[in-house]
Amino acid sequence: MVIICGVDDAGRGPVLGPMVVAGVCISEDKKLKLKEMGVKDSKLLTPNKREELYDKIVSIVDDYKYIIIPPALIDEHVLSKDSNLNILEAIKFAEIINGLKPDKVIVDCPSNNIKEYTKTLRGFL
Repeated sequence: MVIICGVDDAGRGPVLGPMVVAGVCISEDKKLKLKEMGVKDSKLLTPNKREELYDKIVSIVDDYKYIIIPPALIDEHVLSKDSNLNILEAIKFAEIINGLKPDKVIVDCPSNNIKEYTKTLRGFL
C-alpha cells in the first residue's frame, strides 16, 4: 500500500486558524481513480471542491488519518530557536506514516530542499 501525505496549508499559520495534515493509504491499483476524480494538490482546488472530494476519496482509500494542528502548537514551533513549521509538519507526517504503516510513501514536501527534508522526516519515523 502507498500512503500519500499532504497538508492543507491555505491557513499555513495561526493567523488563519489550525493546520490540517492528512495521509491516505491506497493500493497501487486504485491510485488512478484519484486522478480520474480530479484529486490534485489541495492548493489548486477551491475549498468547495476539497469538500466535495473528501467523501469520494474516503470511499476508495484503504485507510486514512488526519491531524488538526492547533494555532498554539504552530506558534510554539514557528517561534522556537530549535524548530520551525517544516519540522512540525515532518513530526505530524511521521505520526501519520507510523500509524498507517504503508509500504511506500509519497509526501508533498513543504521545503525546497527535498534531500534535507527527507532526512528530517526519516528521523521521526
